[in-house]
Amino acid sequence: MVKKNKRLALLMVVILMAATTLSCSLLSSPGAGTTSEVTPTPTDFVGSGVATPTDPNDPCANLSGTLELQLLVGPSEAVGLSPYTFATIPFQVVQEGNAYLVTGSGAVDYYEDILTADWGSFAVTFDGVTSVTGDCVSSDETGTLNVLIEMTGQQMIVVTVEGVEYSYPWEGSPQVEATFPLMDGAQVSGEGWLLILHLD
Repeated sequence: MVKKNKRLALLMVVILMAATTLSCSLLSSPGAGTTSEVTPTPTDFVGSGVATPTDPNDPCANLSGTLELQLLVGPSEAVGLSPYTFATIPFQVVQEGNAYLVTGSGAVDYYEDILTADWGSFAVTFDGVTSVTGDCVSSDETGTLNVLIEMTGQQMIVVTVEGVEYSYPWEGSPQVEATFPLMDGAQVSGEGWLLILHLD
């Protein structure tokens, strides 16, 4: 009995640690994206609001595509559940004055998984929506896509141990900054997330 209680106590400690650290992994390092193709650099831009002709040779002109987000969901991996959910974020680049601005949005796939054991159960649900803003900067025939992705999400962890239920809700709006080369399939990753660029 003592051994069983110690095991349950250890499990609860692991759950609490995972819930508080992994749930907010996106928020912990919003600018930590890295890619082997380019080094992320912040770019200031100001749209003049004055219409200028679109250069058909500019790689940013009329650019569109999707950003695929793979997101680690809370402590799912720590307890042996399927750890990832996904979002597809369509975007387009619109010229505003001399600037090419990025805009788009998409929903995060609803996530639900449950672990059952002799001691009880561990259930995780996650839901969210995303939006993307940023700019596209060209240099000769190449360019970079600088994006800021904001996700509004809600997560609920419900642990049932010997008939007693414990709930651990979380909600927030973490942000991710990433810079891509204009290359289909380019990837940027950080703690708990992976972004893949798909160009139309």
